[in-house]
Amino acid sequence: MSRLLFVLAASGASVLGAAQAATVTLIPGQTAAFGSGTVTLLRVQDSRCPMNARCVRAGELKVSVLSVQGGRTRLLHLQLPAASGDTPDLSIVGASGPLAGQPTRDPLTVTFSDGR
Repeated sequence: MSRLLFVLAASGASVLGAAQAATVTLIPGQTAAFGSGTVTLLRVQDSRCPMNARCVRAGELKVSVLSVQGGRTRLLHLQLPAASGDTPDLSIVGASGPLAGQPTRDPLTVTFSDGR
């Protein structure tokens, strides 16, 4: 019986130790640790259609991000929905806050993931 418990515990540990996607939520101008480096949200361009509005197209959220990993610094331009050619190791997975044309005091927040 104790041998069975050991096997179950060992298999559970390997599942719990599996790599999970790293995520971070930022507002424009904010920097955060991400993986082994940092990511800074520099600029946001939001042309998404407001709720309950009739739009010809849905629009998109475009961001400029400064990514520093090890000794490598990159300026990335990402889009939601993702455009072909977006960086697979960093992507936008969500955004919350005001949509285009909606006044509010709350800043737009953008959530990024490493795609694991």
